Amino acid sequence: MVMNSLKDLVQCCHQRHEKPLRQRKTVATPAMYTKDHPHQYTVYCAHRSPVMLHDLEQADISFMPMGRAPWHDRGPGDFRGKRFLKRQGITDWGNKRWDASWGIQLHTGIPSERNGARWHDLHFKYEAICAAPDAVVACVEALVNIVNNPLLTLGKSGGLRFSCRVQDYLHPNTEAAKLYIYKDTPASENTYQRDVYLEIFGEEGYTRWDARYEILIGDLLAPPVVAKEVLFAPVNALRAKLHEPAPDNTEATQIVTRVPLSLGSEPLDLAREAFLHRGFSYVRQEDGLHYWTQPEGTVGSEDVLLSERDDVVWVRAFTPDTALPTQSTPITEVWDDTGISSPIDATRIPAPVKVKQVREDALSPLAIKRPPPVLGQHDSTEEDAVLQRDVFQIESVFDRGVRILGVITGIGPWDEQSQDSYFLSGGVISVNTPEAKFAESAEKYFRELNMPSVVYWKPRTHLWEQVKDIPADVRMKTPFQHGNVCEDPERCAALEEKGGNPNESICPQCPVYTACQQRGYLSQFAALRKAKVQMLTIPQLFFDPQYTELVEQILKPAGETERLCVLNQQRTHKLFLECKLSKNIMEEWATHWQGCALGNFAKTLLSALEIKGKLYGNAVKGVRAVMQTFEWQEETLIQQMCQVRVRGKVVARGIVDDDTGKTLARFTIEFEGGAAAYIPLDSDAGDKLTAKGLPVFPQFLPLNEDLKITMPMTQAIALGILDTETVESIEVFPTVCQEQGWTFWHQLKRFFAHYTRDIDAPIRWDGEVLRFWVPPVLHANVKRLLLVSSVLSEQHLHRVFPDENLETYWTEPIPWSPGNRVFQVRTGIYSSETILDYHNWRNISVSETGQRFLRGIHAELEADLSVKHGIVTNKDIARRLDNIAKKRNVCFVDDFQKMSMSDMLSEAADVVWVVGTPRQPTTAIWQRAQMLFGNDAEPLSYEDEIESGTYKDPRLQSIYEEEAVYALTEVIVQAELDRLTDRRIVLITGLPLPNITDRPETSIFDWEDFEIAGGLDKLPEAIAIRERFEQERENLTAESSREEVQRILGCSERQANRVLQRLRGGNIPRVPFRQQILSLLTDSEKKTAELTAAIDGHPEAIQHELARLVDAGEIVRIQRGVYALPVKDTKQ
Repeated sequence: MVMNSLKDLVQCCHQRHEKPLRQRKTVATPAMYTKDHPHQYTVYCAHRSPVMLHDLEQADISFMPMGRAPWHDRGPGDFRGKRFLKRQGITDWGNKRWDASWGIQLHTGIPSERNGARWHDLHFKYEAICAAPDAVVACVEALVNIVNNPLLTLGKSGGLRFSCRVQDYLHPNTEAAKLYIYKDTPASENTYQRDVYLEIFGEEGYTRWDARYEILIGDLLAPPVVAKEVLFAPVNALRAKLHEPAPDNTEATQIVTRVPLSLGSEPLDLAREAFLHRGFSYVRQEDGLHYWTQPEGTVGSEDVLLSERDDVVWVRAFTPDTALPTQSTPITEVWDDTGISSPIDATRIPAPVKVKQVREDALSPLAIKRPPPVLGQHDSTEEDAVLQRDVFQIESVFDRGVRILGVITGIGPWDEQSQDSYFLSGGVISVNTPEAKFAESAEKYFRELNMPSVVYWKPRTHLWEQVKDIPADVRMKTPFQHGNVCEDPERCAALEEKGGNPNESICPQCPVYTACQQRGYLSQFAALRKAKVQMLTIPQLFFDPQYTELVEQILKPAGETERLCVLNQQRTHKLFLECKLSKNIMEEWATHWQGCALGNFAKTLLSALEIKGKLYGNAVKGVRAVMQTFEWQEETLIQQMCQVRVRGKVVARGIVDDDTGKTLARFTIEFEGGAAAYIPLDSDAGDKLTAKGLPVFPQFLPLNEDLKITMPMTQAIALGILDTETVESIEVFPTVCQEQGWTFWHQLKRFFAHYTRDIDAPIRWDGEVLRFWVPPVLHANVKRLLLVSSVLSEQHLHRVFPDENLETYWTEPIPWSPGNRVFQVRTGIYSSETILDYHNWRNISVSETGQRFLRGIHAELEADLSVKHGIVTNKDIARRLDNIAKKRNVCFVDDFQKMSMSDMLSEAADVVWVVGTPRQPTTAIWQRAQMLFGNDAEPLSYEDEIESGTYKDPRLQSIYEEEAVYALTEVIVQAELDRLTDRRIVLITGLPLPNITDRPETSIFDWEDFEIAGGLDKLPEAIAIRERFEQERENLTAESSREEVQRILGCSERQANRVLQRLRGGNIPRVPFRQQILSLLTDSEKKTAELTAAIDGHPEAIQHELARLVDAGEIVRIQRGVYALPVKDTKQ
């Protein structure tokens, strides 16, 4: 709404009061500049006014995230008074707070000041507009006219808000000062009652800004600055007309206590919210007891007591007229919407009447309402090709011209038998693993079989930690005696880090150089070339251009036999090459190559990177523009990136051959630091000088001029210009690119050639390092690549190697030991967002669904204390399982991340509960999506469903699911079901798992099956009975009797008749409640009564569906009994 005048202001206020606007969720997208925050957030601070959080910070506004109306439109619960003392910004609150936010709360007063002008908000209440519209409009009009850039906002309930910064003034945070204009309306039961007309927020104040508000005039980022006297002149005129304090001109005694922001614990804070929502007034607290006044009670009377003991929140009324129990009762038994976890009855799973009837075979299990299944067996591997562990099948795949073969093992490892059968059939093999322990295990396996020609490539640092404290002179006498392969790896590593080549610049001067060529690090090159089996721990060796020289040395085929290259347990996203260009290197270039192409390139690139607050696409576009600007100097830049630049001067100082008397050089070049070299007259002279061990520089330069001379790092070291004596001296070297065909320029060029769109290109700048990812470059000598992983997506693999001929296969599942069983829920993926209640802004608690799961687990724990249990879940959930973790028969409660860092689960656990679907950090999923799909024509959508924890874009969802399946598979692998016996795994997630979901040892169940069974022991029987009834349901025909339908479905006569009518084609299927509700809300919001009148069905069932749709985020509850579609589905 654009206000051209203030004449229709009162009408606008009335319209807004009758039809308020709705909030809009904060939008999160990737940030290229990640120093401050990994995400960029756009928040709707007002209707049709999206603002980037960075812009709010630049405007010197202090703010915090705010939750969703109607219950959580306020800041987080950990907001305390001390936070008012400093400005709040993006980094003061975590990702999850911003991800779940629906607006901001702006801190008035000092935190949002600029140049001594403090932020103030003047709230003209809707009651004032109703009581004296002309006077209020006159005051607002005067305020608007006294400044050049007024900021006037229409409130969510029809009030008005004038915002400004006041120079050298701070309005006090006292009730008398804040409630600046009011009318006392005392009543016998409340002498303090008053109608507030104007409220001023200054010192330690905070005000809401979200899409329910509408800026009529002005800009939130540029509020007016006004003097105190000018501001209060029209305000005081309004006060003179409307302010009516108590008749005796004294303030009424305030006996209403301000409610503390926190009552001391998360459950008590949830109870606090429940009391406030129901109109109770806080009185006082004493010794952890909190006293409240009922909504219609006398001010200050102590009607209800709230307390917490034994991890339970209790409520007790002092009088029976409060409609609350007069005996101490858990609050969860009084109100069911507090968000507090109900006390768990450990003796049994709650058994409703229908459950009891099913247990007694008096009712069909299908009579119990269940969520629709999302998982069925045969979902994962039924139609996938299975690769036998047979050398001839491997050979046949590659013989068809396939260059890359992906093998998906699920929980079964790609055992060494497949590799040694290939070896024994005459093949040569190069096995690459991500960790040394895998390579050592494979090497041990081959050697135990007495296979000749097996070489395990060891890096220079191999076993260095065990020998580095032995004195160097002792080690040098008997080098490599302790299993290490290098006696000076730290200097070598430092030189490699700077782009140098230790093999040329350090090794030849090493005292044990000859021994190293025979049995040390340098001996490995020749040994690898001859080896039939190579064992390596360089996962990116086969497709990273920086290893080109090494690959050519060790993989070049001997004769006609192509070496099979095996890459074990490598994830798809790790096949991309991560490139890093640090700020230090760019600053080095800017300094050492000042005035040259590389120096100018570095300065321009740094300038483009240091611009904060730009939208992601614009930030990437800036880096792309730098590349395009310097493209004409590509050859020069590549050359300079591979060289060092040193100072030198040519002086007239020659040398004569002592033997022949012939002049070998007339001039010498002197370098900075004291190094010098002769400039030979010709090549013969140069050879003689070199033979005498004298330094030579075969390039003539102008005489007696201070020059900047370029040369390779190896030459600078050989001439003594760069000193390699110590690690410290090497660390001050300039950095160069060792591989001339893979410089930083090549990396950036490949990046921008592949990712032609800026908005989804995977690149990050954290203020210190520019990181970006490029697709791998398969080396020409790699003719046959076997990729082995427990989880591998062929779709993703094609994205990594788009131009290669590749195929993927599954392996046969490995057998499990006797007695092992897996039970997997089929009704949902159950993310953390489903198991926890993230809607509760101040206190994230366990949701109703989560409580149901935990209640069942708790009962199973208590059923037999001799059975040991373990739980694996997400970190947020694990933190809320302290009570369960303390049980004596619970071995562990771990999160997925902690579990992944161990090698196996505790063998003591007889039952392992996997609660929910694991989730990678949002930033990681976004980044991997950009790597795989950033070059798609269709931009990525980063929006997710917070209620379900899933992504709307199927490309992001595919990554989310692959990561989850990998983590879940790891749990099963670590459970060692192929070795241990009588273990039960319960998977509370409906994601199909390769080689797990489809196994005969796996049973797919509903949680209702578990509740009917009363525990795990009888769960297989309950599943079998339900499956039998489901099969009978599938066999129903038009000829079936009504009684048979009732027996199978457990339904009423009426419902059975409807089923038969449908089977007989005599009745149009009923339109689902969901479809009818969404259709009715398409035009406008509706009240519950309107919906129940328009929909064919029982009112209670319709209300249950309304509640379900609200929980699922498909509709929103505007206020009690009024529903609408979310903002994104309607035109505002």
